[in-house]
Parts: sequence; C-alpha cells; structure tokens
Amino acid sequence: MAASILPCPTCLGEGRIWKSKYGGNDPDVWDAGQCPTCEGAREMRCDVRKCKGWAVGFNEEGEAMCEDCLAEWTAQVEAETD
Repeated sequence: MAASILPCPTCLGEGRIWKSKYGGNDPDVWDAGQCPTCEGAREMRCDVRKCKGWAVGFNEEGEAMCEDCLAEWTAQVEAETD
C-alpha cells in the first residue's frame, strides 16, 4: 500500500500563495504567485536529508520524512530499543 503524500503547510496544498489587503475573511484576495516552499508542487518535501522525496510522515522531532527516510529512521529506532 502506498503512503499518502502530505500537503505543503505553507500553501495548504494549493501550490499558490494568496494575499489579502485586509487579512482575515477578506474576500478581496489575489494570487501572489507560486508557493516558495513547495515550488508549486502542492506537496510537502522531506526535511531530513533534503532528498527531495515527498513527505509521508513525521519523526519524533516533527520533521517531515519521505518513505525511505521514514523506513530508515524506524529501523534505527527499533534497533536502539532492542
């Protein structure tokens, strides 16, 4: 089963940044361009090794991790607890 990819926390999965003159519930918003965090991809990237993999989960420190990094981290934690 493939893991689900996490949405970008900066743009909330929109891929674009929306600005408002007044903030809050102001209906007058405009497209301020591509999200600088995900570069328009809409998905969160791995924080651990900057391997550019899509994040699927988090470690105990709250870092976003791709499937490979998460598997390595889980194996390391399990080895330390044995």
